[in-house]
Amino acid sequence: MAYLSPVAHGTMLSMNDQRAQEFARCAVVLAAELRETQPERAVTADPEKADPFAAPAPTGDDPFAPSMAGREGVFDQALSNALAAIVASEWPGEEADRTGRVRSASALLKLIEEHVPATGGIVLVPDKDPLPEIPQGDTDSLLQAPRFSAHTRIDVRTLQDGIEASQAARHGRGAGGLQRRHIEALLALDGHRSLGVMGEEQQDRIQRLAQEEDTASQKRAAEYLEHIGGEEAARRAENVTNPNAYHPKHNPDGHDLDTCPVCGHETFCVEGLDPVFGRVGYGQCLVCTYIRTSGAAEDVAFTEHLRSMDDN
Repeated sequence: MAYLSPVAHGTMLSMNDQRAQEFARCAVVLAAELRETQPERAVTADPEKADPFAAPAPTGDDPFAPSMAGREGVFDQALSNALAAIVASEWPGEEADRTGRVRSASALLKLIEEHVPATGGIVLVPDKDPLPEIPQGDTDSLLQAPRFSAHTRIDVRTLQDGIEASQAARHGRGAGGLQRRHIEALLALDGHRSLGVMGEEQQDRIQRLAQEEDTASQKRAAEYLEHIGGEEAARRAENVTNPNAYHPKHNPDGHDLDTCPVCGHETFCVEGLDPVFGRVGYGQCLVCTYIRTSGAAEDVAFTEHLRSMDDN
């Protein structure tokens, strides 16, 4: 489910909720780039068999996504909103200066250190809401109770270094110098109770991308269908054979052909069913070439599920 705007359905989000949303929107983009730029390397238990030409393990000092446009600005926006949310939650009112303006990220980091002294550049902000006591031997409660960290780790030294590394690019004084360790320190802030929003935003992002990809696939298929014409499409549909047909021995996981939502022919080759509801197939049409991904199938299945609930 996509995030609501601050005034959606007549509900005004608090300032801290808006800060959390802004942090999440930026942080998931940075997290995605962090994963995509993670170099893979061969892993072996025998050092003598290790590949000498394998990519080295990434370290915190590696440059962060050098091809990502605006990475310094995204980092700064995420950090400023996260720190403002944390300070407003821990020490209400101190996120703003005497004029009422929200303090800069650097000033917020200094303020946090004043309240909770750092050790080795690390501040551990304790959770004000301790974990509930669980009776000894109560395994059911252990399984059901959420297990949160007792503190939020704020790497003040690394975050301050990240701010300084991003200033050159943001103010036209040269290339930025963001590194992987700066992004990792930023993402760790999501553990604070005023945030904790990256998971939901990530799911929303995946859903949006799946919808966009499916829309593009349908458009390409419709254009291809128009190019070959209705008669040719019908001829091809009559001659289609299902390469993924069920066979008790050779293909026990096979499926029947389904109706394609683009060309309308029963020529959609189902490779599998959506992973959540198991009711909508993903695969490719053998006539118009429309491709439905697993994510798009899950989205369609969820929509059908909501409709069935409304009908009941």
